[in-house]
Amino acid sequence: MPDFQIVETDDIPYLFEERTAPMDPQAIGAEMGKAFGNVLGFMQQHRIQGAGKVMAVYYTAPTDEITFQAGFSVEKDPGTEASSAIQFAQIPAGKAVYFQHKGSYSKLRDAYGAMLAFMEKESLTMGAPCWEVYLNDPAEVPEEALLTDVYMALA
Repeated sequence: MPDFQIVETDDIPYLFEERTAPMDPQAIGAEMGKAFGNVLGFMQQHRIQGAGKVMAVYYTAPTDEITFQAGFSVEKDPGTEASSAIQFAQIPAGKAVYFQHKGSYSKLRDAYGAMLAFMEKESLTMGAPCWEVYLNDPAEVPEEALLTDVYMALA
């Protein structure tokens, strides 16, 4: 079971591309990969420096599909006119439930279930957004070594 903590987060400015995928880990991974590639290409084309976070941001609860914003943190609004697909946003500072997930992305669903149970037990109210920060690359480390920081904003 993850070690859940209540933390204060800073503002996180980021560039992203929004995507929707069926609730299937392979489909989600494929769509995230496309979005990350498009955002990275945009950043390189416009010489925008990243701030170190590879992330996905969620503003709605999943159903049979999930919609997410996949991209990279930046120091500030780059002031570059975004394309119709690549946009700028900022996660506001505030309180969040945090945990670190180790292992397959397909097991994140179970960790989210445990987080929701923790929040109910602690009488915490879910806010928006929820975001994941990917600390290593599945192309470079084995699946069981993947690390993901997960945050759920509190209302």
